[in-house]
Amino acid sequence: MIESAPLTAHVTPKVACGDCNLTRICIPSGMDPVEVLSISHVVKRNRTLRKGEVIYRAGKRFTGIYALKSGSAKLIHTDAVGRESIIAVLLPGELVGFDGLFSGKHRCTLVALETSGYCELPAHDLEALGQKVPSIQQVILQRTGEQFDLSIERLAASQHPAEERLAGFLLDLAGRFLTRGFSSEAFHLSLTRQDIGNHLGLALETVSRLLGRFESVGMIEVKGKYIHILDRDGLRKAAGELN
Repeated sequence: MIESAPLTAHVTPKVACGDCNLTRICIPSGMDPVEVLSISHVVKRNRTLRKGEVIYRAGKRFTGIYALKSGSAKLIHTDAVGRESIIAVLLPGELVGFDGLFSGKHRCTLVALETSGYCELPAHDLEALGQKVPSIQQVILQRTGEQFDLSIERLAASQHPAEERLAGFLLDLAGRFLTRGFSSEAFHLSLTRQDIGNHLGLALETVSRLLGRFESVGMIEVKGKYIHILDRDGLRKAAGELN
């Protein structure tokens, strides 16, 4: 795994939060434009990482909240004996970094799955920003609660049959891509099959076998890391969403 400081060679035009097409995802609707502008003034933009580079590492000091702007990333937790688990896959517009809020140190490691851009709300600006924009505290509380809810859902899903887990994972990705204005029928899967297995608690062989089965019955088409959903209802049935 590569770790380095944010790259400066890849520079994109500065876009204020209010002008970013992902604002509706990473900043809740209803926030006053003046408040959004206040956040925009302290957010650090134009940060870019290559595949495999680390945004933050477990055990390191909490440095802020991050919003993925492009690409994708995986959030990894390592237990006391060194076993790694991918606990979340991040897409553009999603916030991360909350694992360091309580103790002041990050409990997980965030790794870019591909060339990715991100914004940073520095930790040293959070207190002052909270006084100027009181609703930011509510946003942080809301997002922390959302991640807790997702943890419960992932724990519950880990008890489901392997077929349901994989089908549900593909449908979840499709829905999240749709929210971002991308196709929910065909998308790039940045995770390796090994990573998918790690995330879902399945063996590599099981992931490969199930993807092959889904393809053989016409539910999906797989071309390398590209997934094309052909039969959404069939996939929903495999996920246990339809009788």
